[in-house]
Amino acid sequence: MNKKIDSISGLAGFAALMVIYAHMGSEGFLRLSHHFHNLGVMIFFSLSGFLLSYLYIDKKFCAEDVTAYSLARFTRIAPAYLFTILASFVIFTFFDPQFEYQIGAHNLLRHLLFIGNESVFWTIGPQVQFYILFLLLWSATAHYVSTKNAMPLIFIVFACVLLIMLRRSLPGTFVGANLHYFAFGVLAGVVRRKMHIEFHQPQLINIIHVSLLLIFLGVECGVIQLSERMTHENLSTLVMAVLVAFFIFVFSFDSLSARLLFGNPLLRLMGSLSFSLYLLHMPVLYWVKKLYPDEIAHPVVVALTFVLIIALATLYFYTVERYCALAVKNLGKRYAGRIEGMFTRLGVKNKAAIG
Repeated sequence: MNKKIDSISGLAGFAALMVIYAHMGSEGFLRLSHHFHNLGVMIFFSLSGFLLSYLYIDKKFCAEDVTAYSLARFTRIAPAYLFTILASFVIFTFFDPQFEYQIGAHNLLRHLLFIGNESVFWTIGPQVQFYILFLLLWSATAHYVSTKNAMPLIFIVFACVLLIMLRRSLPGTFVGANLHYFAFGVLAGVVRRKMHIEFHQPQLINIIHVSLLLIFLGVECGVIQLSERMTHENLSTLVMAVLVAFFIFVFSFDSLSARLLFGNPLLRLMGSLSFSLYLLHMPVLYWVKKLYPDEIAHPVVVALTFVLIIALATLYFYTVERYCALAVKNLGKRYAGRIEGMFTRLGVKNKAAIG
């Protein structure tokens, strides 16, 4: 089975655009129903769980693969994120005390440690924490496969269930508060990984895809009414976590509708730019509001603002994000042996020892 699913890349782009769409509404650029104001974040969290389980859960838990996983996860987020944090600190401290990302001496360290909650950065901490949690899940799964001892896996699953039950009382910057999205994403990824064949009824999967999109549009347009609780607490409800994971699972299967909607080159490009879009869109909205406070709802201003977000995110991706990640990746390769040795000392066997 081909590990690269074009529609999944497009879904990441769709999630980024939904985040922008929601924030353009909350900042006064657009009038929105706000039925799915957190949909972009929900998809990002669930996609993370889906992709990690889909790509790694069947791999041997050895020092070499754990090192490759750790470097891949670190270079995906850390370089561009840390650059943005430091740049925001300089702008806020020395140039603009009203800047959107108010990173100062009082909270710089928290953000450098991936536990800050300024603006959109609140989602970064849970993401990084989940990367660590997934390592434990991967280890326990591999241990069960090799020894048939299920106790570590049962313990981790029990701990996750307990955290999900307590999610409403946990801070949003802690992975437990949103673990239901990661967890159902992981389950969807495991099931999808085990399905070694595609649907042989393309018409049926097309019907399912189109039906899901019509339901989404019906809710967003107000034709289908959601309960007040799902509207205002959709990030914390289990139902939404299940639905988002199911949405990702279903669109991981190839069909004409999936290729047209999420597998098209434009949305796949947005998927590549998704993290830069996420990091930059709020500063752009801030600066446009500052320059044109009375005209932000004008269609021309809205359109130009959106184009500016895409343009700056593209520039950021091909300069800061790509080159910072490349520099960290090259550094990681240089010290990969030492990192593998560190995992070996922690008890992770190397590939030769596993056999």
